Amino acid sequence: LRQLHQWNLWGKERSGKTLLPVDVSEHCLKIFSSSELSQSRLQNDVARALCSMGVTFEEEVILNSGYSIDLLVSINEKEIAIEVDGPYHFIGKSKKPNGKTRLKRRQIRALDNLEVISVPYWEWDAIEEMPEGDKLKGGSRYLEKLLGKVGNC
Repeated sequence: LRQLHQWNLWGKERSGKTLLPVDVSEHCLKIFSSSELSQSRLQNDVARALCSMGVTFEEEVILNSGYSIDLLVSINEKEIAIEVDGPYHFIGKSKKPNGKTRLKRRQIRALDNLEVISVPYWEWDAIEEMPEGDKLKGGSRYLEKLLGKVGNC
């Protein structure tokens, strides 16, 4: 039913209308958006850095499309989705997003009208630790640059 929902979203993305009867569509959406949500240590680190910047955000938000996003940030009255992407979001050891991740980003942009920003694990891991051993400042600088490109942070 999850894949059927994604197919239905594809139809909505392409033609502006759902391909399934309303009751089936609603049932698929309910199943699609009901999966267990969990937060990784990486996601918690990104949230801490956003908090230290004074940025307003929500965690684990279910969108109208049924997709869940890691963080929904509000900057200058603009909402931006942040996805904290670990290794399973990429093809093998490459830095190319896998099909599932690409589909999710595309459908969120098209159907939820949100900009989607990725925080890939290798970029976060490469942030220099400050002399006191805290990545918080480096993470905050990284996010300021990333968000500045879209939200004029």
